[in-house]
Amino acid sequence: MKGFRFRLERVLRARRAAEQMQRGRLAEAERSARRADETAHTCSDAVAAARSDLGAEQSAPALDAGWIVVAQDAHERMTAVERHLHASARVARDAAAAERKTWRALRADVRGLERLESRGRERLREEIAAREEQAIEEFAARQAEERRRNGARR
Repeated sequence: MKGFRFRLERVLRARRAAEQMQRGRLAEAERSARRADETAHTCSDAVAAARSDLGAEQSAPALDAGWIVVAQDAHERMTAVERHLHASARVARDAAAAERKTWRALRADVRGLERLESRGRERLREEIAAREEQAIEEFAARQAEERRRNGARR
């Protein structure tokens, strides 16, 4: 008797490969999103520090008007960069979420095929067990018949 052969084995292998490649893309997208978040938070910290420095300078007893104007302009530009970095981080997180959604769909396909394979293997095991049980019962019936015939002859 032949062993089990899953007819969709090539499809399963292809789906596993696609799922594995998608997992790699997901990992890269998540790394990019983390880096973008870290960069945005670092920039936010720098903007907060600049705002604090500007506030301290403005409340100093001797004001340097030129420095304050330059600092305010720099602070506005830093705030614009911060907004841009946070928007980029949001885009990166959304891209990672899209990659995750695609990966989950591929993973579900692979799991479905794996369930089909395991059901096929189980069905084969059950068929083999049923055939073995039938063979045992037939053998036992033949032996009982032989004993009955041998007992009838005596």
